[in-house]
Amino acid sequence: MRFKGIIILAILLCHSVDTQAQSADSIQTQPKVHSPHLASVLSAVLPGAGQVYNQKYWKLPIIYGGLAFTGYQFVQNRQLLLDRNQQFRDLYAAGSQPTPQQMDERDQYRELRDGYGIAFVAIYALQIIDATVDAHFFKFDVNQKLSLQLLPNNGNLAQIQFQIQ
Repeated sequence: MRFKGIIILAILLCHSVDTQAQSADSIQTQPKVHSPHLASVLSAVLPGAGQVYNQKYWKLPIIYGGLAFTGYQFVQNRQLLLDRNQQFRDLYAAGSQPTPQQMDERDQYRELRDGYGIAFVAIYALQIIDATVDAHFFKFDVNQKLSLQLLPNNGNLAQIQFQIQ
């Protein structure tokens, strides 16, 4: 019974290969589409992957530098906050109170931790947006004949002239 199923599967596979085959004359090359959606998904899964897809390799050090710096600062300030909270627990267990300066330092660590966390998320989101926008303009032609000139004209202080050739 099992052997019969394998034979049927092999026949189906061979049949589908035969029906999908095309002659060399019927194959037409279609232009490669640069997908903004794919760039967004790649950047969301792995930061910087959308920039690589868009061939903007120079942006990778900026992205990873920003993420590494904000991530490191987040972890450092989180640890300082946890250490300060443990000191407060020890003080309270000993029956004393923290000084206002110690409380201000703890609040500062908390604010810095939150700020770097928000900055990390913002950099992550901005690199996704950047990859999407770059993918939309991937095939945008910047013609050298486009120009903008500000010229004085017949007593007018300035005239804006656009030339598109």
